[in-house]
Amino acid sequence: MTDVIQTVLLYLCWIVVVVRVSALRSRSQRPLWFALLLLALGITMLQKDTNAFLQGLTGNPDVENLISSVAAVGVAATLLTFAARAAEVRISPWLRWMSCGVTVFVMIVSFVVFQAGGGVARPHFFPVPGTLSVLDLYWVVYLSYQGIATAATFFLLLRAFRRVRSWLVRTPLVLLIVGSLGFFVFVVSRFFAAFGGSAYAVTFGTYVSSPHTIGVSLGCSIAAFVPFFLGLSAWRSANALYPMWKALVTAVPHIALHPPRSRFVDAVLPQNSQLRLHRRLVEIRDGMLILNDWIQPSDLAQLEILVSDVPPEVMGPMTTACWLRVALAVHAAGVPMATDPLDLVRQGGTDAPSELLWLRPVTAVWSDPRTVGFAAIVGESRSAAHRM
Repeated sequence: MTDVIQTVLLYLCWIVVVVRVSALRSRSQRPLWFALLLLALGITMLQKDTNAFLQGLTGNPDVENLISSVAAVGVAATLLTFAARAAEVRISPWLRWMSCGVTVFVMIVSFVVFQAGGGVARPHFFPVPGTLSVLDLYWVVYLSYQGIATAATFFLLLRAFRRVRSWLVRTPLVLLIVGSLGFFVFVVSRFFAAFGGSAYAVTFGTYVSSPHTIGVSLGCSIAAFVPFFLGLSAWRSANALYPMWKALVTAVPHIALHPPRSRFVDAVLPQNSQLRLHRRLVEIRDGMLILNDWIQPSDLAQLEILVSDVPPEVMGPMTTACWLRVALAVHAAGVPMATDPLDLVRQGGTDAPSELLWLRPVTAVWSDPRTVGFAAIVGESRSAAHRM
């Protein structure tokens, strides 16, 4: 079963590394990509065919242990970098990467010296109890670095988790937190296995390392696709807002940076979807602030009577959509601004997510026949009063 899980995670990591190579362009995504690359390399070293190939190539049965351990150091360093950026905590890059580089250097030198001296190691490249060799330095440096880096990553990820509200972002953070905690326990077990000669610690470490491998591989894979999912969500939201946004921009063109395009072109033209959504929210709000001056208390009173029979959950959004349609109609008809306009734009959100949450139900009923009909009744009544 363990071999099956390792094989699945191996393919997952390499697929994401290849598919999301564009993550190298993003400062926040780059550590995740490298963590996946190094984790994929480490899991590859655990495969029997890889071990046999490396042993045949180098004639050294322990070289895969060195490569997988160095890859693990790299995973720890890149995850620490990601956690620090996610928690918005500044850790000196010089200190972070110098400590990683020194650890890798000491490990490689210790390995070479040990092999050149013809030393004998236990399985898993553990030192022989009761002896003192450069192999002890190898494990002390490796385990010390991994323990400190993993503990720091764990606490930084907890801090980052408390800072975010979206479960699209929280899900990979949870997986990485579980993986970091599991790896810290693994490092402790490795200390007793390496220096205590405990066979039980080796078995325990094998099982406790599974949450780390699964958590980090899944967490990094999901996190690597978070920008894509956020972009897709922003694209869908901006597309849903399009009909109401276009009506507002057409009525008051100066609120928009660019004139509206056809819906098809607007949907398929490559662009920054999150920036487009943000601008669209701002432009809709600006349009509502302007057109708010064309609505008077009698208009709202009529609309509240007309929408009183609709389901309660759509009554509020439909009222907003109706008064905005009325304002657009009387504005287009040349009706002057209301002498006693209502302040109807106090509704809405305090930030972009809450504003979008408020606008989505409004746009959902924007083209509803009842909305169009109610607005037409009030708009015609207002226009007729103006003509008289």
